[in-house]
Amino acid sequence: MPKASQLSNEEGSKILHLKLLGKTVKEISTLLNRSESIIYGILTRKTPYEPKPRVTDILSDKRIQRTASSQKMSVLEITRASRLQISKNTVHRRIIESGYMIHAKMARRLTLSKLHISKRLKWARNHMPYGDKWMAILFSDDKKWNLDGPDGNIKYWHDLRKEPRSFFSRQSGGGSMMVWAAFGFNGQVDLSFLGGRQNSPKYTEH
Repeated sequence: MPKASQLSNEEGSKILHLKLLGKTVKEISTLLNRSESIIYGILTRKTPYEPKPRVTDILSDKRIQRTASSQKMSVLEITRASRLQISKNTVHRRIIESGYMIHAKMARRLTLSKLHISKRLKWARNHMPYGDKWMAILFSDDKKWNLDGPDGNIKYWHDLRKEPRSFFSRQSGGGSMMVWAAFGFNGQVDLSFLGGRQNSPKYTEH
């Protein structure tokens, strides 16, 4: 729970207004989701309630929210980009205050166009009657795991008014590990770990 000095102007005014309407401290606490000690502190203080002044204006708030909506930036990056003398906690509150921004995980998906999808469907249909030929076919693939951070765990500020963002690949950097595997009609091969930089001759050795 925040301290009384951290309550917004609106919350302080609501507390005083509800008291004038005859509400008890407990009732006000329930209505505003604030602790009874904070409500009691506001109502019994000797000096008039003077909440902490807002450090950003409406234009700054809109600019912060617009940046969060249009850029894939963290709260700290948005704070630095704003060039305002404010904390990252303030920036976080302004983003949440928009009412349409949530911190979400970016979905990972292939960037397939309609042409890509059409060609894949055509290939599948053409190979449906392959029969015994499948016994001579082997499917293989490799995967590079980045060791500089969790793969696929990319989060961003999602604007609920827009379509969710997605990604296919990430920038390389730091350590990595590559694995290779294959399967065919008769089963699967053992997982192979590929060390170091790979070229065609070295790749085929595995």
